[in-house]
Amino acid sequence: MNRYFSYCRRSSEDEGHQVLSIESQQQELKRYAERENLTIIAVLEESKSAKYPGRPVFNELLKRIQRGEADGILAWHPDRLARNSLDGGTIIYLLDTGTITTLRFPTYTFENTPQGKFMLAIMFGESKYYVDALSENVRRGNRTKRERGWLPSTPPVGYLNGRSSSGEKIIVSDPERFPMVKSLWRLMLSGGFSVGELHTIAANDIGLRSRQRKRRGGNILSVNGLYRVLRNPFFAGQIAYGGEWFPGKHEAMVTVAQYEQVQTLLGNPNRARPKEHAFAYTGLIRCGFCGAGVTAEAKINRYGSHYTYYHCTHKKQHPVCAEKSIEERQLQDQVLAFLARAHVTRDEQDEALAIIEKEREKEQTSGSDRKKAASKALDQNRKELDTLTQIRYRDLIGDEEFSRQRAELLKQEAALKQQLDELSQESWIEPSRNFFLFNHRAAFWMTHGGLNEKRLILATVGSNPTLMSKKLNINARYPFVLLTKPRSSCEMWEVVRDVRIFFNKECTMYIPLLPDPDARHLKIAA
Repeated sequence: MNRYFSYCRRSSEDEGHQVLSIESQQQELKRYAERENLTIIAVLEESKSAKYPGRPVFNELLKRIQRGEADGILAWHPDRLARNSLDGGTIIYLLDTGTITTLRFPTYTFENTPQGKFMLAIMFGESKYYVDALSENVRRGNRTKRERGWLPSTPPVGYLNGRSSSGEKIIVSDPERFPMVKSLWRLMLSGGFSVGELHTIAANDIGLRSRQRKRRGGNILSVNGLYRVLRNPFFAGQIAYGGEWFPGKHEAMVTVAQYEQVQTLLGNPNRARPKEHAFAYTGLIRCGFCGAGVTAEAKINRYGSHYTYYHCTHKKQHPVCAEKSIEERQLQDQVLAFLARAHVTRDEQDEALAIIEKEREKEQTSGSDRKKAASKALDQNRKELDTLTQIRYRDLIGDEEFSRQRAELLKQEAALKQQLDELSQESWIEPSRNFFLFNHRAAFWMTHGGLNEKRLILATVGSNPTLMSKKLNINARYPFVLLTKPRSSCEMWEVVRDVRIFFNKECTMYIPLLPDPDARHLKIAA
């Protein structure tokens, strides 16, 4: 009647509280057992919360007691044994049946009597109340933090936990990884890269690694991890929880509209997929005869020279396609010929940039109709939110419908707020500048760049390229089509005007900033 199992437990909920570590518990229990002349059959320990049933070591302990290996349990405190009603009830039931004869605690005196079991049940109840109240307090604190615009947990890659000047816990941009992750979003928005290809770029080209911590980190971001990044609205300045979006105060990498565009791209089955071999134009061109995709093959002739040929995959049975292959250099020459139609000279580029700067200065002193319209739409959105709350208060709709409509209105509110911020920041300026810089530099990088540069340029400029009879047909995307028309120097202000109108309407289109050819480096700018 003097055989005991020594049980020690530490859980995550105990962090920061005055609860002994497992090693300290073992030392205290050993001294207590020696003082009371208790026989310890085995020392069992685990690091797991007792809030829910299912602790493997604890369950094995009870089974061994039921097999008669020990008479009782020695633990530091009753809350080490149970913080939920099922485990607490099981222990009291085993005491009732005599399977467990006694419990011993250095911090609590227990007697196996009706009064003792009654007090033990109260102790288990207090332990359960403590963990339930703690969970509720944490949920309330997290909810308040989300409503204030801050993520109440570890932020995703590209962000760090920090503190404001007043000491408040906030989310700040990771100076090392933020530009890396942002460049991946930009490449995804171009439409020319699959997630698998972005993963290769992240791992090999820009060297993106997770943040190094004490026991983990410093690893390459997995493909699934990259999908989670591209699916997470946090990067669009929103905190998603329980089907609702809360506007965040952290720096966003993309707009809500650009985030929605990426979700569309991720769900498009016709987009490029990762290949075993890397080719510049696979996944971007379709056969003009049968509509199947165009693939590429690397060949080596008998002299050891390397060639790359593009041809139809011939996957469609009807109609039967007999299109022949074309060598990559011939294909690239046709891409260059297309780019030449939209090329701007250095003088034209400088003139366009000067016009953009003058327009920017004018806009700083004048109002914006789009800004007024967005403000009006935001006011209407807030009125609809108030009306919806009143309808729910009167019990005219159920909780499920209220939550659905409220989530949709909050999502609209976030998009409108972001739109107002963009209008205040002259959102058309940067893409317009990049547009003219891109058209001046594209031919150089198509000739001297790597696979990623060539792929990015064609995906940005061209719309639905098709290959038929060894002829590449590319439809210029808007606003690139504006530069394919004959123009004179005096008409450049009209081109700038049309480009500005376009970017004011299509703020989601991304124009990558190609490096200055004079720099002579081949890295994609973020």
